[in-house]
Amino acid sequence: MKKYHMLFISDIRHTGLDPVLMVGIFAPLALLVVSRFGFPMIADWLSNGYAFDLYEYSSFAAIFLVMTFPMLTGMMTGLLMLDERDENVISYYAVTPLMRRGYMVYRLVLPSVLCTLLSTLYFIVSGLSSFQFEHIYILLLLAFEAPCFALFLASFAANKVEGLALSKIGGLFIAGPIVAYFVPSPWQFIGAWIPTYWPAKLFFVIETASGFSVLAYFMVGLIFHLSLLSIMVRIFIKRAD
Repeated sequence: MKKYHMLFISDIRHTGLDPVLMVGIFAPLALLVVSRFGFPMIADWLSNGYAFDLYEYSSFAAIFLVMTFPMLTGMMTGLLMLDERDENVISYYAVTPLMRRGYMVYRLVLPSVLCTLLSTLYFIVSGLSSFQFEHIYILLLLAFEAPCFALFLASFAANKVEGLALSKIGGLFIAGPIVAYFVPSPWQFIGAWIPTYWPAKLFFVIETASGFSVLAYFMVGLIFHLSLLSIMVRIFIKRAD
């Protein structure tokens, strides 16, 4: 664990010196505050002034905002990996006790843990959705999305500047919850290739369907995310070599 501890301390120092990386931590917390205190204020204003019930969309707002967490934590990790690749630090880790395998495990686990902690906190504290046991399935899918997004940036961006630009394009993946909520059921699977579709769809299925349907959507989503993660790992290793 000591070899991971040193890398973790290095990440904290690097993040503290880079405002862009700090966004990955503070943006989810800001969204939590906005959801907890801002959403009720806006909902009351719309209800009193325009007779519009925003609370009908509280579930959609909850899962839509949660979907940004794996992208934010993945962005933070992906940019760190780009810095390390540019500075040839990854080759250095390969000849240390950490080894390349240990480096990859750390880089995959870190955004997963951060995403899971922040997402759990959001479900519990935001007030937009009551936390249920089945939400653990959603947290598992989100935990896989974070390293996928990190590897997406680290694999396809040539440097940190391109990584920032690519992260904005990757933000289009937020369309998953929109498809899962607004698109009629027969046409929803057009968006099934979007990673964020599966945890969003699972969220709505938990609210309306039986345990078997929940498990079925979770298993399909899990297979999709595992396959995507495996592909991204291979692409990153090929680029790093």
